[in-house]
Amino acid sequence: MENVHAERSAGWSVLCYVAVLVIVTFLNSGMPAMDLKPSDAALAFDQHRFALLCGAWLTFPAVAFFLWFLVGLRSYLIAAPGRQEGLPTFALIAGIVMAASSLWAACLEIAAVYLPPDAFTANGLSSIFVAFVFVQGGLGYAPVAIFLFAAAHSMRRHDSAPQWLATLGYVASFGATLATFSIFFSYGAMAPGGAGPGIVGALPAAAWLIATGIVLIQNKRGSAAARTSAAS
Repeated sequence: MENVHAERSAGWSVLCYVAVLVIVTFLNSGMPAMDLKPSDAALAFDQHRFALLCGAWLTFPAVAFFLWFLVGLRSYLIAAPGRQEGLPTFALIAGIVMAASSLWAACLEIAAVYLPPDAFTANGLSSIFVAFVFVQGGLGYAPVAIFLFAAAHSMRRHDSAPQWLATLGYVASFGATLATFSIFFSYGAMAPGGAGPGIVGALPAAAWLIATGIVLIQNKRGSAAARTSAAS
């Protein structure tokens, strides 16, 4: 039987996840640009080391919140009427890849930030920082696009959520797909590390996550079944 209470808690969980991401974005505002010399980047890391390390550590609770959301979302999607074609599981797998990529990016960020400036320069850790940027962005948006499309398509095919939410999911998936093309830009806003991928990829995705969380929290589906089961 559908566990509507778990699905509602998953809705709250994704709202917490987005809130943590906002804090992480603020803490990572001291991240240097990719075109800085290693010595200048090392100084920038040194000036913002504690904030950047805090931002990296917050990936841990963020992933926990997101994984619980994935579990609740899958439960919500597979409870929809009609024959399921595997889209909820497809979305779950893509979401797990997203979580793993986030943890890997956080590890790269810690490796780049942890050591003092002289060690950063002497050991060539700028390559680790570049790897962080490309894991966090670039093709890092690929599993995001897949997750959003699978969830939105399941919602549309089975009428498990308002159609506007499915449409927003398609738009967010398209935006995340556009963000993957940042690897073809060498400079400018759309280049890796620029504002463009975040605007077209992260913001629509965050809007869909918030909207989905609210729908899950307000979910009344399954309450009638619960009353019938209790009466029998």
